[in-house]
Amino acid sequence: MESHTLHSYLLQPVKCSVLVILFLFEIPLSALTISDSDRAITRDVTAYLLNNQYDSAIIEIDRRSALQSDPLPAVLKLAVLSLRDVDFEKTVDSALFLRTYESAAAKVGQWETSNGASSYSLMLSGLSKAIHSAFYLRQKKYFAALQNGLDAVKLLREAQQADSSNYEVDLVLGSYEYGRAELRSRYWWILFWYPGDRHTGIKRVERCASKAVLAPEAARFILCDLYLQEKRFEDAKRTVHRLKRKYPGSRFVRWAEAKYFETMKEYRSAAEVYRQLSLSYNGEKWGEYNALYTGSRQAFMLYKAGDEQSANAVCDHLLARSQIGKYKELKREIMKLRERSGASDN
Repeated sequence: MESHTLHSYLLQPVKCSVLVILFLFEIPLSALTISDSDRAITRDVTAYLLNNQYDSAIIEIDRRSALQSDPLPAVLKLAVLSLRDVDFEKTVDSALFLRTYESAAAKVGQWETSNGASSYSLMLSGLSKAIHSAFYLRQKKYFAALQNGLDAVKLLREAQQADSSNYEVDLVLGSYEYGRAELRSRYWWILFWYPGDRHTGIKRVERCASKAVLAPEAARFILCDLYLQEKRFEDAKRTVHRLKRKYPGSRFVRWAEAKYFETMKEYRSAAEVYRQLSLSYNGEKWGEYNALYTGSRQAFMLYKAGDEQSANAVCDHLLARSQIGKYKELKREIMKLRERSGASDN
């Protein structure tokens, strides 16, 4: 029941940057010189994104992006498409994603031709490549992901070299540093030579949370996971509560909250958050699998809490749904849980 790929919370280089590109949506508060139109579109897209309203975000971006040459809207759209895929554990529209990536890359190139390369343009280019790399990582196409992932890190380092006060890139670079350390600890016989330090990685992300103008909220999302992995439970609790107060309806926040409760063995609380997630996904066009998956997590948390009767009821409800037949592995896991939790009835 604990092998789910998207929500396993194992940090990997570049893959973790799928979520961290949320920092783009803090740009209206930044000191970067951007147009009023960019500020407006970012505010609107932020509201849609954090409420998981991806179609509305895309419509808003498309409505405005054709009128301007700045590459920001194209990168925003790429971020929205990527986060939508992550949220639904599904590649919703690969052709649109790849077209958008090409458009973003072209617009960054055009921008640099007209304005020269800068920390801003290097950052956008690096983020585009990181998101593109993550697209292939989610499909387990590692060789296709590798080069753009390495290029992304190189560009983001160059962005910080061009402007040492660009703490925004610490979000991705810190996550990457932490992820490399995790890979080295898991696969030392292959990657013993691969540098990476968890402590340095976390410090970078914390610096982003405290000093960046674009990325502080996204850094806090990532810190929730890093703190749990490092057993810094009070820091994780404080961070989750802060995010929940600001974004009470966000599924991103609910995933972080569920993971916190699960790690702390507060299983009933975790079950309730998974129930809320299941209901939220159940009303979404592409949410079918995650509605079932989060329902299975709800049942498993109830079982861990010792409430076999409620766990049984959730399992029976899930197994009675017609869609469950499309997900054979998940169905088998739910059936096994039903057998385990039902043993006390005999």
